[in-house]
Amino acid sequence: MDYSPEEQMEEGLDLRQYFSLFLHWSWLILLAALVAGSAAFFFSKRMTPYYQSSTTVLVNAAPATKATDYSSVMMSEQLTSTYSQMMSNDSVLTEVVKQLGLNIPTDDLKEMITVATLQDTQLIQVTVESIDPKLSANIANAVATISAVQIEEIQSQRFLQSKTTLEAQLADLEQQIATYQAEAAAASTTEEKDRLDTKVTQYREIYSNLLSSYESVRLSEAQAVSSVVQVEPAVPDYTPVKPKVMQNTLLAAVVGLLLAAGVIVAREALDDTIKNPEDITRKFKLPVLGVIDHHSVEEYTPITLTDPRSPTAEAYRTLRTNISYTSVDKPLRTLMVTSSEPGEGKTTTLSNLGVVLAQNGQCVIVADCDLRHPRVHTYLGLPNRQGISNLFTKSSASLNSHRQGTKVENLTVITTGSLPPNPAELLGSQKMQAILDNMRQSADIILIDTPPILAVTDAAVLAPTLDGVLIVVRPGKTRASALRLTLEQMHRVNANVLGIVLNDVATRGSYYGYQYRYYRNYAAYQGYYGEKHKGTSAKKR
Repeated sequence: MDYSPEEQMEEGLDLRQYFSLFLHWSWLILLAALVAGSAAFFFSKRMTPYYQSSTTVLVNAAPATKATDYSSVMMSEQLTSTYSQMMSNDSVLTEVVKQLGLNIPTDDLKEMITVATLQDTQLIQVTVESIDPKLSANIANAVATISAVQIEEIQSQRFLQSKTTLEAQLADLEQQIATYQAEAAAASTTEEKDRLDTKVTQYREIYSNLLSSYESVRLSEAQAVSSVVQVEPAVPDYTPVKPKVMQNTLLAAVVGLLLAAGVIVAREALDDTIKNPEDITRKFKLPVLGVIDHHSVEEYTPITLTDPRSPTAEAYRTLRTNISYTSVDKPLRTLMVTSSEPGEGKTTTLSNLGVVLAQNGQCVIVADCDLRHPRVHTYLGLPNRQGISNLFTKSSASLNSHRQGTKVENLTVITTGSLPPNPAELLGSQKMQAILDNMRQSADIILIDTPPILAVTDAAVLAPTLDGVLIVVRPGKTRASALRLTLEQMHRVNANVLGIVLNDVATRGSYYGYQYRYYRNYAAYQGYYGEKHKGTSAKKR
């Protein structure tokens, strides 16, 4: 299936726009990434390095709690979590400071220590971060050792009273047995010796029973007490864990790159100016009749005269051809060239268009109706002593006496003359229509320069009486909102807007350069075959 050039251009246009945008600003994006990465590298290199050491301890649950049921498993996990919390409490840290002789407050020491349980295990990992690798290892080992001792002491408290009582009773029995044995050895009679030996035998039976009870308590303690055992001691690690210089540098570079790209996209989204031909065709449904390259403007001389074989002069010829096809049934006789706001190049466009129309064999009158800030006479190097303003006080027959010749055959200019106090009223008067009628009798086409449409009402007053209006837009300067208001104003007065001329377009170095060249080449294609069909003598590059 064949597509028209316009459809081919629209296909994939958004991706190409973003690609062109990022390609154009790639130097800024890369510069932002380089600056951010360099700054991160610089500051990371000057930060104090921190070292990390870790030790692993095993929570050895009491045999009495070792079972396979769900409650026992949950109890074991809770016990591991409880011990991990106890390892960083103040009593442990205070003992660590005391044993290692540290001059560090316990609150600061707590910030250096991280205690975490390993999932689905009974292992606890103690990690210490410090500016001294040896100190971090010593602190980790001390935390594991001291917490193991304290946990064991806490567990043993439940059996301490029973053991103490039994130990006291055993000691007392041992003393009584020793006393009776000494008395039996010193007895003077057999009866006395037998009685004392019987006492010794009885106390030894009681001692044996108490010792059995004591062993039972110790066995119960061994079965009920959970302990903490260090299974992997901490060793100094001389590789700093922070700052991570390369990671920080890479991360900062990526953030800088993304930030720069985001700012560029946001700036592009918030930019209300016309940027490319697609903005015209898509938003305003108007044809782009010409794309004029950026070029240096020489005062008093249009580029179509100074460099007639340049691509810019060729673009003006393409504009001439496209204008001729905008009204085939009714040829254009009066054409207004204007813009939304000042500085968009309407006078430059009008002057060069007048030159290429005259070079094509047409009799052209350029009428400067900008009765506020006239520029045509300056651009074409003509005096401005008499002009349009003088015709309002004279008969229309004096028109030819106010026409000034130029370097181009068939091209004459009527300047503004002295500036009147009421330009809008004069341009909307019947006298102005009589002047235009007289111009139509003397020329094939009249090009009219007016003030910008949004600046004053002069153009809106004159536009409905003309055959067509050509609006000059300068990409990067003309705002879409301004062009929209311009078109609305032209629509309200029933003006015939033929199309848009994109002026001062940077086709090289612009992130829309490809699209501009596409429009220009497509317009040139139309212009070439249009000119060839008409049989003109204009030479194409």
